[in-house]
Amino acid sequence: MKMIPGCIPCLVKMSITTAKIGAGSEDQIYRSAKAALRILLEGNLNLPAPYFSAPILREVERILKKKDPFLNPKRLSNQAGVKLAKELGRPYVEKGKGEKDRVFRAIRAAIAGNIADYAVVPDLEGNLEDKLREAFNLEFSWLDFDRFWKRLAKATYILYVCDNAGEVAFDRILIEELSKLGKKITVSVKSGPALNDALMGDAVEVGLDRVDSIKLITTGQAMMGIDLKSAGKRFQKAFDQADLVLAKGQANFECLAGKDRKIFFLTLIKCRTLEEKLGLKKGSAIFASQEMLIEKADLD
Repeated sequence: MKMIPGCIPCLVKMSITTAKIGAGSEDQIYRSAKAALRILLEGNLNLPAPYFSAPILREVERILKKKDPFLNPKRLSNQAGVKLAKELGRPYVEKGKGEKDRVFRAIRAAIAGNIADYAVVPDLEGNLEDKLREAFNLEFSWLDFDRFWKRLAKATYILYVCDNAGEVAFDRILIEELSKLGKKITVSVKSGPALNDALMGDAVEVGLDRVDSIKLITTGQAMMGIDLKSAGKRFQKAFDQADLVLAKGQANFECLAGKDRKIFFLTLIKCRTLEEKLGLKKGSAIFASQEMLIEKADLD
């Protein structure tokens, strides 16, 4: 999905938020915003908006002289994620009646975890639990679970593309349910800092390395979303081998929408720009196949 005009101010805001989270001075915050504007001015606006995250974030890190500005918020998010996945997510899934209902509940839990996004809502620390409780009751604007369940029955290999730190504790719940069905699952995280996206250390911190029948890899990229053409070789191999791909979060949606029919998207709609583009309400949940996107959305 190419850049939407409304994404431009969000990318500038991303640079400002990152500089603030990284304890930047006023001068460093201004310089970060100017760097983002320059990169956007010189860039190819036919590319998806998340593609601009890597050059912008590298400039902000250079200005701050700090490699991973979101390191501390990610640690807090992981700790909260593990606690709340245990207290809220797992009991919710355990109430499922049979395999199909448990997997559906695990999908809902995974999407609820998408609320734990310090890059969008930097002040989550005080009210994360309340927001997560609300998220379990979200209605789906798009829901393609029956098509997913039919394809899941025939699938052997699954690629699960993670999104944020903290959120990965809820992804673990869904990944465990899929593992119990005998699926072989490759789980990917970022290879380097990209806002509060999960890295290998975050995956280990929430225990993803201890789930049966999974392999942890990185995308080979330090950017929001994923660029399939320049992704690492291990990721590309996992993508090609997968019978199903579960892509988590809005940035992965923006980058992968329309790319391959084996992809299913799990995300909350977090911005008004995408709300207007897709005709969905901000804050709503989607679990959608590529076919459903073709039926319902203009992805140009």
